[in-house]
Amino acid sequence: MLPFLVILFIVSYGILTMLVFEQGQTIESQRSLIREMLKDSTQLAALKDKLARDDSKRLHDKASMQADHKDADSSASSAKGSGKEAKRPGKSAHSTKEVPQQPAADLEDVRRSTLVI
Repeated sequence: MLPFLVILFIVSYGILTMLVFEQGQTIESQRSLIREMLKDSTQLAALKDKLARDDSKRLHDKASMQADHKDADSSASSAKGSGKEAKRPGKSAHSTKEVPQQPAADLEDVRRSTLVI
């Protein structure tokens, strides 16, 4: 009976060693995937930041061009003598602020009832 137990021990030890080796490979592949995802996330954040800066710059340029155009129109209309109909130049420079949306994490899950007895 002892030789059978020795052989069983050797086989089980071999299987355990193979399992540890496979787990090490799995952990290493997950680590490399996480690093790739971090690189992608960093690139995406940089791209979003660049697009936001470009959009804000474009909107700022567009607003300044419109303000210049309105100033020219108001000066031309005031030269004609219609002072009451001309808009004040300070009002055209103000823009309406957008209200930020509520984050998804703050929204309550409607499937759960929060009723307390």
